[in-house]
Amino acid sequence: MGTIRAITLTGADTIDLNERNRIIKVNILASVTGLMAFFFGIFFYIISGKLGLFLGTLVEGTACFYVIYLNKQRKYDLAAFYLQMIHNAATLYFGCILANIVEASLLAIFLIGTSLLIVKDKLFRTTCIVVALITLVLLEVNRFTGIVPAYEFNVISTVIIHYSAIMVIVSLNILIIMFYVKHNDALLKTQQEHAENLEQQVQHRTSELEKANHYKSIFLRETNHEIRVPLNAIHSISQLLLMDAERNHDTAYIKHAEHLCAASHQALDVINNVLELSRIDAGRLHEVHNEAFAIRSLLENIVGTGQYIAKAKGVRIILDYNRRMLPAHLVTDKIKLTQIINNLLFNAVKFTTNDSTVTLAANVENDQCCISVRDEGAGISSEKMAPIFDPFITEWNSFSGGTGLGLHIAQHLATLLGGTISVESVIGQGTVFSFKFPLRACAMPSQPEAAEIRADDSMYAGAKVLVIEDDDMSRIYLTKYLSRLGCEVVSCNGGLDSIAQLQQYTPDLILADRHLPDMDAEEILAYIRNAPLLKRIPVIVMSGDAFEEDRSGAIEAGAIAYLIKPIDFKLLNSILNKCLNSPAII
Repeated sequence: MGTIRAITLTGADTIDLNERNRIIKVNILASVTGLMAFFFGIFFYIISGKLGLFLGTLVEGTACFYVIYLNKQRKYDLAAFYLQMIHNAATLYFGCILANIVEASLLAIFLIGTSLLIVKDKLFRTTCIVVALITLVLLEVNRFTGIVPAYEFNVISTVIIHYSAIMVIVSLNILIIMFYVKHNDALLKTQQEHAENLEQQVQHRTSELEKANHYKSIFLRETNHEIRVPLNAIHSISQLLLMDAERNHDTAYIKHAEHLCAASHQALDVINNVLELSRIDAGRLHEVHNEAFAIRSLLENIVGTGQYIAKAKGVRIILDYNRRMLPAHLVTDKIKLTQIINNLLFNAVKFTTNDSTVTLAANVENDQCCISVRDEGAGISSEKMAPIFDPFITEWNSFSGGTGLGLHIAQHLATLLGGTISVESVIGQGTVFSFKFPLRACAMPSQPEAAEIRADDSMYAGAKVLVIEDDDMSRIYLTKYLSRLGCEVVSCNGGLDSIAQLQQYTPDLILADRHLPDMDAEEILAYIRNAPLLKRIPVIVMSGDAFEEDRSGAIEAGAIAYLIKPIDFKLLNSILNKCLNSPAII
């Protein structure tokens, strides 16, 4: 048994399981055919005395075992092809000399079946099938023409050889059929195992995808927070420089400061869009928080901020709206509306020509509010119009490369607000993006929004402010800004230090970073709200966490406002004005 196993496994040490099985089949066929040739060759020679039978079977048997040697030399395709040629040659030779005794055409199934089973190379396989058909045709021709004369045998020899040959032919056909049955059984078993494991595989892959998506969300969240901290310092510096330049009427310095402000705004735009895309990809559809607000003031503030960016390429932003048609106050999600307009406006500034005009217009059409942004750029060709709202679709631009996410996110947010964004463009004349959403006007809110407060020196003279911030640069420049407004600022770099400070110092206002080395702002808020002398002090939480749940958590913990880094000093000043000049709040 060991010898037989060694012969059948000759050359079958390949990693590929299918190739290994094919090599084993070739070895088995060669061994069986060779042994039958030797045995029946000797047997037929003994009973008939025909030397031609013995020599033919001797050559066939020897050639079959040479096939096993070819497999050992790893010439697998040649070995299979060579074995088929041996079978065809033997069939033709013995079919001619034994034509009066056996029907050699019964080997047709064997010859064609082995060609399909063991020959992998397409050219070799086709050749083997063609040669098998030619062999069968030649046998039929020889039967009628007698070109190769058949041997004559006595009656006993004829009967013995006839039934022995039939037994050989049937055995070979059974062998090839068994190979096919075994192959089909293996395929069926594999299919059944695959079907049984499919649900488990799907669950496993779904779990892996969810885990990967979770890790991606954590990575984006942490990266977003870490980037916003240094960006906060850069943005603070740029705002202070711009204030100094404007106060000193230093025209050249103003331009440099505006460029720095524009760069920090662009960096913030990229961060916000990447963060927004992660929420969309995660299937976290935003909740819509409707509120009443002054739409005209919102548009004016957006244009004011956008003008910092636009000045860098000499672009002027014009705000155009009809006061008689556009209501003073609307009801919708103010934050999402701001994101949509900012993305459309910055996109227009990016692609308009230098020293041109971008127009932000607002009007009412058929019970819908329509906000449009027109640029004077090169326009968009028709073939580029269709995928323009797909993610990562953008054109290179020397002013700002961009991520190609702004329009995609704007469209997503527009859908959440029940609106649509459309685009019209003329090559060489520019492009217009229009956002239409349901018009829900309202009367003046009970607490109308205050106009933008100009940051004048000493406007909060004597106000005591405690700043709790662990990042040195952010703390330094926030302190400078507050000191410029006249505030008496005390700063701490940790939660425990701030609590110790509050035991001997009562400020009028507290600005606390949300994440500190030793505790979170929520813990500081809990301490303040439980201290009788401190619980009425307004607390503003600052953080690089830009998710809505983070803001909600801070507000629920008792914060009066939540500022996302990098901090816009205009927004901070507006909140300071409410906190420090409103006795009702204090």
